Amino acid sequence: MNNKAAKGTWAAAFTVGSVWFGTHVGGGFASGNQVVSYFAQYGMWAAVLPIIAMGILALVMYTVMKFAKLNGFTNYKDTFSALYPKPWMEVFFEIFYIVILLAAVAAAVAGAGEVLANFFGVDYSVTANKLIFNLIIVAVLIILSIFGVKLVIAASTVLSIAILISTAVVVIAGFAADFDAISANLLAQNGLETAPYVDNVGEAIWRGVLVYAAFQCVSIPAMIAAGEGLTLKGVKRANILGWLMNGLALAASTAMLSRWYPLLSALQAGKVEGFTTAASGIPNQTVLTLVGIKWLMAIFSILLFCAFVSTSVTLVFTMIQRFQGACFPKTIKNEKARGVIVGVIVIAICFAISLLGLGNIIKYAYGYDGYYAILVIFLPVLIWGLPKIKKLSAEKKAEIE
Repeated sequence: MNNKAAKGTWAAAFTVGSVWFGTHVGGGFASGNQVVSYFAQYGMWAAVLPIIAMGILALVMYTVMKFAKLNGFTNYKDTFSALYPKPWMEVFFEIFYIVILLAAVAAAVAGAGEVLANFFGVDYSVTANKLIFNLIIVAVLIILSIFGVKLVIAASTVLSIAILISTAVVVIAGFAADFDAISANLLAQNGLETAPYVDNVGEAIWRGVLVYAAFQCVSIPAMIAAGEGLTLKGVKRANILGWLMNGLALAASTAMLSRWYPLLSALQAGKVEGFTTAASGIPNQTVLTLVGIKWLMAIFSILLFCAFVSTSVTLVFTMIQRFQGACFPKTIKNEKARGVIVGVIVIAICFAISLLGLGNIIKYAYGYDGYYAILVIFLPVLIWGLPKIKKLSAEKKAEIE
């Protein structure tokens, strides 16, 4: 088999599709918060929405990657500069990307703080507690950003695999548990009734399909870079595999959490001690608490905490690399000093946003950036990307003939 053929194989495509999967299946997914916010709260039927959402994202991603491949581009800046009618319009994608990165760091800080609070049995919904635990995470983040970036990046792949496996075990445990007995007992003890699902099909489709797919365009830069060595066939296969991996994992998690949502929502609405953020905080952690598998609860909590911290450090490092060259280069000659300034600014902004809480960040910050992405990514890909690809493909074909 020649090298070109190898770069179009399913094996080569799987490696690239795994980059998308790794970007998507982070702390936000593993916590269950994203799943409840965009899918599970609408009912068991909503388990089909992730398949559709990831299918739409796969089509957009494939179009952008094919455009990059036909032009010989290997990064998102060159790709979007050429895709938009005017090169300067690339700033529209840049704004989306910066906002989603800042929101992701803030969500990771809030998520890690809540995991830690839950693990020690502290009510994270109390503002003072939220402030204290988020400050602890920021302190850890600063120390790791200064001394442990290389260690965190080196461990990120292993950590991603571990959190994926543990999340899969949580999903299985959530299905296997005697839900009816657990639910009946807790509701009777607290004088509650199960909460209803959100009965709004239009909202479910809008948020669970279009908005979710749109803000997940954060994976595009990594996919363009990872797909550099693939053929066009390889690019297509990478997106097919990415669609299946992401869609099926998300659908399984949605089905499990849809089962538990009426109970979690009832406990939260009833302000039952220990469950004040049962549905809007770390739902998967709450499910493990209710199921009563203490060893799995401990392992999952530690891994989820590490995943959130790892995400924070990696993304802060990414932002430092991106902006330190533009931070008063004429005034501040020392590159490390500029990096520290950028890092402090980024961490300060993200800490402030983190006080909104994981649920609000995922619902509003991710959501509104998703609305924006529909306008500046989805529509441009359809309006300008597809015609340009058709023209480029025809030109390539003519050259061969």
